[in-house]
Amino acid sequence: MDEITTILLDVQDHLGKTVPELAYVDKDWGQLSLEKPAVKFPCALLDLKDVSFTQTGNGGQVADTQITVTVANLRLTSSSLTAPKKEDAYRIIGLLAKIHTALHMFSAGDYAPLFRTRLRKIVADSSRECYELTYQTAYMVGFDTGGSTAKVTSVKLELN
Repeated sequence: MDEITTILLDVQDHLGKTVPELAYVDKDWGQLSLEKPAVKFPCALLDLKDVSFTQTGNGGQVADTQITVTVANLRLTSSSLTAPKKEDAYRIIGLLAKIHTALHMFSAGDYAPLFRTRLRKIVADSSRECYELTYQTAYMVGFDTGGSTAKVTSVKLELN
């Protein structure tokens, strides 16, 4: 399970470097469920969603992994047709695009490049807006049989 920690830390570091608009990037431990969320807005909260394992033989496995990036921002302006700065209410959409540009096909370790599999709006209270991005990756897990382990050494993607 150490690879999951590596992936989440790599994503956290990469978002911090490539999306300066984010005021807070952290592991999701329920900050947004607090009455006064322990975050600065806009924020990105990272977590593990699901891991499915398939067998490769000799005890090895492929871990098909989903991670989530929950993006939240305060709702400070009206998006009404007549609102003077209604475009400000749509900034979170642009932020989602920047996060996706930073993460799609990103990999900094022995795991396959991330690719987006889902975007959904999360119900939030009237003071903030939240979206959840889901990314998929995979890595090899070796089983210690006294000597051999499996490890991804490179990933090649060909687009036609």
